[in-house]
Amino acid sequence: MFQSRRVDLFVLLFVCFAAFWWRLGALGLIDPDEPFYAQTAREMISSHDWLTPRIYGQPQFEKPIFYYWTVAGSFLAFGESEWAGRAPTGVFATALVLLVWAFSSRAWNPRTGFLAALVLATGLEFCVMSRLMLTDVPLAFFLTGALCAYWMAGQGEERRDRWIALSLACNGLAVLTKGPIGSLVVFFATCAFGFLTHRKTLYRGSGLWWGLALYAAVVIPWYGLMFAWHAEPFWKEFFVRDNFLRFIRAEHPANNHFWYYAGLLLLGSIPWMPAVALAVRRAFVSFRAEEATLFQWCWLLTSLVFLTIAQSKLPSYGFYLFVPLAMIVGRALDTLLERGFASAGERKLVIVLAILQCVTLLVLPFVPAAKSFTYPIALVAVCLAVSLVFLLQRRLVSWVLASAVSSLALLAGALTKALPNVEAESSARPVARALLAERHPGEPIVSGKFLVRGIIYYTRSPITVLAKEQHPFWADHPLPIIVGSKGLRAFTAQYPTVLCALRKSDWRSVDDEKVFVGRDSFAELGENVVVRAVKPLPAPASAQP
Repeated sequence: MFQSRRVDLFVLLFVCFAAFWWRLGALGLIDPDEPFYAQTAREMISSHDWLTPRIYGQPQFEKPIFYYWTVAGSFLAFGESEWAGRAPTGVFATALVLLVWAFSSRAWNPRTGFLAALVLATGLEFCVMSRLMLTDVPLAFFLTGALCAYWMAGQGEERRDRWIALSLACNGLAVLTKGPIGSLVVFFATCAFGFLTHRKTLYRGSGLWWGLALYAAVVIPWYGLMFAWHAEPFWKEFFVRDNFLRFIRAEHPANNHFWYYAGLLLLGSIPWMPAVALAVRRAFVSFRAEEATLFQWCWLLTSLVFLTIAQSKLPSYGFYLFVPLAMIVGRALDTLLERGFASAGERKLVIVLAILQCVTLLVLPFVPAAKSFTYPIALVAVCLAVSLVFLLQRRLVSWVLASAVSSLALLAGALTKALPNVEAESSARPVARALLAERHPGEPIVSGKFLVRGIIYYTRSPITVLAKEQHPFWADHPLPIIVGSKGLRAFTAQYPTVLCALRKSDWRSVDDEKVFVGRDSFAELGENVVVRAVKPLPAPASAQP
């Protein structure tokens, strides 16, 4: 199995096509992040300003410039569409899978390389998020490039300077993609590895100076211009609000738990949960058996600790953790295929986790939030059940291949039969279409903060935001805000009718039958509703002062 490099490459390219490219533009932009990046790229093109990111006509510094360049360039090359917006992510995800394959083949052996790349490409979170417009995919690619180059620098003095220079260049690109995290991750990983192996840093000699020059050439021009042109807002918005404050303050308090990223790594690794458990168990038995594996653990665990300490937590923040995890798991699978299970207890652990995967997916359709995803979940459950049978029969190669197919089955189900339900639950595109079809000339539109970015992107219309507080966004947007039912009543009184596009729960919280007469609820799209609110009746005379 996995003897031919050409066959391995062909299989991996096919998996990447199925996982990252097939029907890439079928689903509308996912709220709220994708419309944010798409709108910024659109305004970059229309304003002819390729240096200062803007949204709704005003500068915004939530992320550095690199990813906006890739999306705007794709729009110019292929036309503005969902496919074009996501194509840069697909390119980086595919390149990252191939980089993991090449590096792991060099650090261990070709079969480990193939398995590591396969695990990465077909893991649930990596597979899904690599189809979205997110800065985290190119960030993961550049971090992997920086750390793989650092490892290669330690494999021979004759080329150490070249690898160190490349490592620092990739480090700079990571900083230009998402900010200081691009350097912190590499610093933590290399320091931990040096401490555990009692080796001095590889950042020395002419390679260090060439690397620092490349790092500076990548990072300083854009950051320098932003400080020169937007000194105070750039410092406050990018460094203070979007980096420091996110570290010490929870943007999403419901996610702020110490176990959040550990749980994400386990559940996000479906269908490879049993292999993750196997790798963790073997690490406790022989943590320092192989330096290449130890290096990946240093990357994974230092970043895991850092992200756990940080108060703001999101699945996308931990996206790059799946890269070292995939290499660790790929190595564990390789030794499993070569030598079998080391003990009966090890085999029982893998079987228990395989059963847990199946049970988790069988329970999901009964969760209200997942009811629209029943069909793709059922496909995955069938594939995992088949893989479990192979595992019980000790047909390990068949178990690995059946597991890899599971994530692709999820995408096949989600992007075919279940597509309308998936889109209604995740994208503002259906809501925007309903608004455009029903809107009267000049009729104002009100939207909740979750949908507003997508509705603005798809309707190209001004929107008023209905919120529970005056500052509903982490980063302020130059959009008019009305607060609660009182604000909506006052706003509606100014017009004959107002179109409202809201989450159903938000509409119920402001809907008052004594105020909104003649309401016409004409579109229910998943958890969203489009409602026409009519000018409220005047208060009864007896109620007037």
